[in-house]
Amino acid sequence: MKKELIISGVILVLGGLLLFFSTSGFSAFTMEAQRLQDLKAQPPEFPNIEVVDNKGREYNFEAFEGRHMLMTFIYTSCATACPEMSSNMKYVYDMIDMEKYGDDLVFLSMSFDTERDTVEVLDRYAGYFDADGESWRMLRVPEDDDLEEILSMYEVTVIPEGDADFQHNTSFYLIEPDGRLGEVLDYREIDYAAETILEAVESVEEVAAQ
Repeated sequence: MKKELIISGVILVLGGLLLFFSTSGFSAFTMEAQRLQDLKAQPPEFPNIEVVDNKGREYNFEAFEGRHMLMTFIYTSCATACPEMSSNMKYVYDMIDMEKYGDDLVFLSMSFDTERDTVEVLDRYAGYFDADGESWRMLRVPEDDDLEEILSMYEVTVIPEGDADFQHNTSFYLIEPDGRLGEVLDYREIDYAAETILEAVESVEEVAAQ
């Protein structure tokens, strides 16, 4: 009997160790959670790409280095998820005191429809959500290679569907000041998104004040 208990105990321990290593320490039980964990663990690297904002200004994405970024990936002719995602982003934006945190945080809506989303189209789209073009900017990426780089870096999936539609990720991406992915947030959880962003920004300010 004692021998059987010992054998059973060994099997349980080995099974636990196998589960531990196969799930990266019990912290990722799904493929999606594991993917995000691996992505967040990557060494920081800022996207070296050229962007154009809805005011027609051209610059390198590194202009945002040193600030937290809340990003979404959209296309303006989207009639389903993108308008809702942008509306919820406005709610989050309005919940945060940008006069206080504007030096440490920027909101970015990046279009992946380079053919249709011109500067003029993006600026009109920005107006629908009162995006000021400074603390909340609409961006386009003129070069296909640059667009592919940032989509790949944050593992954003964009699949053309028909002549003008796309299947794509619908999330808020919280990017750290060094370019590392901080969090992928459910765009429907507005209060949680605002709380997470404020915690991230304030934690950096606390460290800087020490």
